[in-house]
Amino acid sequence: MNKEIRFKAKQKILFEGDSNTYLRMPPAMDQWPWLRISNSHRSWADIFSELFFAWRPELNLRFNNSAVGGSTCRDISARFEAVVDKIRPDWIFITLGGNDAAQKIPPEDFENILRDYVAKISEWNASLVFVLGFRPCANASEDSAKKYKNRLPYYEIEKKLAQEFINVHSVDIGDALFAKSEELYRQYHGHNIYSDGNHLNNLGAIIVAGELVKACGIFDK
Repeated sequence: MNKEIRFKAKQKILFEGDSNTYLRMPPAMDQWPWLRISNSHRSWADIFSELFFAWRPELNLRFNNSAVGGSTCRDISARFEAVVDKIRPDWIFITLGGNDAAQKIPPEDFENILRDYVAKISEWNASLVFVLGFRPCANASEDSAKKYKNRLPYYEIEKKLAQEFINVHSVDIGDALFAKSEELYRQYHGHNIYSDGNHLNNLGAIIVAGELVKACGIFDK
C-alpha cells in the first residue's frame, strides 16, 4: 500500500526513539562537549523541523523531541504516559531497533510492544512513522556491519506494521544513505557520515533529513 505522509496546518510532530534521533543521555539528558565541538549534537530531527519551519511556514507546525539515547521499545513504552499522552501529537517519528538488538530483546516482544503503542496513539487518530535502515557507510568497520545485520529483524517488524495499519508508515533511508556516503567517500576518504561508525554526524543527519522531507512532500502545495 502506498501511503502518503502529509502534514496539515498546526499539527504537532513528535520525534521519539533512540540516539539516532537524539544523542542525549539520562538521568539529566546531558550531551557531552565533544558532540558540540564536532557539530554532531544536531540530529536529523533538528534539521527536518528547521526545513519545514523555513520552507512551509504556512503550516505552522509544532515540534517536540522526546527521544533518549539508549532507548529500546520498552523505554518508549515506559515514558508514553508521561510524555506522548500529554502532548498527543498528530505525527510521531520513531527510530528503534539498534538497542533492542544489542540487548537481545525478543522480536516477538518488540512487535507486541509496538502493536500496543499503535493502539494507544490510535485513540486520538495519530499517525506513526518508523524511520529505519541506518546502513553502515561505504568505509564501515566489520563491527558496524554486524550491528546493522542484527537490526534487520526489528526493521522488518516495523515494515510489517506499516503494511498492516493505515496510520503507520515506514521510511527506509538505508539505500539513499549508503549511496550518498559511497559517492562522498569516493570523492574524499574524509567524507564520513557517522561520528563513530554508528551515530550520524552532521553530514549524515543532513542526508537523512533530506530524504525524510522528500518523503513528506515538503514542496507539495
